[in-house]
Amino acid sequence: MAEERENVSAVARELDIRSDMLRRWIKEYHSDKSTAFAATKKPKDRKLSEIQRLKKELKEMTLERDILKKAVHIFSKSDGTNIDL
Repeated sequence: MAEERENVSAVARELDIRSDMLRRWIKEYHSDKSTAFAATKKPKDRKLSEIQRLKKELKEMTLERDILKKAVHIFSKSDGTNIDL
């Protein structure tokens, strides 16, 4: 809109934002279109990496739990006690 009308202040008033913010966005967009507004993408990337990390940790903990269950079962057989988990 701002490029079509060439009146950044009027477009900013229409959108109810500050004109200096709109000018900064335009400058950022023209400087490097691939990274413009990249800050809006970072939280999603952080959330995705956190989810992946938690899934990996859950998998490891589940494996450890299963190994411990098997160990308890094996040792309880050998000493005659029966422990259920």
